Amino acid sequence: MTSSPLLDIPPLDIPFLVPGDARVPGDARTEAPPRRLVAEVELVDRLEDADPPSWLPLTHDDRVRLAAFRREGDCRRFVTGRVMVHRRLREVRGVPLGAARFTRRFTAAGEWKPVLSGEPGRGFEGTQWPDVSISHSGTFVAVAFCEGAEVGIDVEQHSAFVDGDDVLSMALTPQERARVASIADAARVFTAKEAVLKAVGFGLAIDPLLVEVLDGAVRRFDHPERRPVVLAPVPVPDRLSGLVSATVAIAPASSPGSGSRTDQP
Repeated sequence: MTSSPLLDIPPLDIPFLVPGDARVPGDARTEAPPRRLVAEVELVDRLEDADPPSWLPLTHDDRVRLAAFRREGDCRRFVTGRVMVHRRLREVRGVPLGAARFTRRFTAAGEWKPVLSGEPGRGFEGTQWPDVSISHSGTFVAVAFCEGAEVGIDVEQHSAFVDGDDVLSMALTPQERARVASIADAARVFTAKEAVLKAVGFGLAIDPLLVEVLDGAVRRFDHPERRPVVLAPVPVPDRLSGLVSATVAIAPASSPGSGSRTDQP
């Protein structure tokens, strides 16, 4: 199995200050103080082999997805993201490799992003797991974790936007596109938008034109799944700053709507 070395930066802790919940709207005396939440971010620039390691738990759906990939690179990106999550759980939280798994959820609003749960029989079924988000572009894979909030991360190689006018017209509002003067701008604006959508759980299943992110903040969110979201750029080494951009976002924790179901092993 090919190792996935980190870039020349350690895993990042990106702090966020989020407003407290107001018990009486407009009454500052009853507002809870801001909370400090941290998004743990890890980024690699080399992919694992396409064959998943024997210890990696895969649901039936995971195996179907792997079998459906037509390109080896897609398999490697999928496996790399999952391996990164398990290694991080072991290093930071002491969870043995393979003791967690991803579960997909489905609601009336659509498919909710996968969440961590305990692998049956490993003794971690009742564990409180962090929220996790995975993104990949080319040979880059990023993973974000957050305790106490939903998290979304997106990473994009700048080269993906060389001929990206069609994608940008479908994903960015006119005001957002007005801020794009280069492929690096395109990547930064796009990752901000997708990180926000992933933080609320549905990614691009929500029409991205219903959301507007300007100057590092969500200015408009015209969708029933809207929640307050805060975001921050992910620092990358100087040698890669012209090649790749990433953004991480967090949103208040929420539960899937009524009637949700999860996948089965």
